[in-house]
Amino acid sequence: MAEAAEYELEPRAERQAEGIAAAERREATGATLPGKKKTGRPRVIGPAEPATLRRPADDDVSSTEATRTLNIGRSTAYAALAGR
Repeated sequence: MAEAAEYELEPRAERQAEGIAAAERREATGATLPGKKKTGRPRVIGPAEPATLRRPADDDVSSTEATRTLNIGRSTAYAALAGR
């Protein structure tokens, strides 16, 4: 039984290295896996939300209240306002 496991060890390592290299190439070119639009965590806040966040700040509404209204975290709101 140990021989079978040892025999499979090298091909498995090769397949893993090939998969890692393919993922790095996809990431470098911006390509995605077939059937997927994008890899990674989806964005919580869209392009219109920073304007929505600035409006309450101008009206003297606290950032906590504004983030609760949009159902996002304060750190997400601060990052969006900073342009990240």
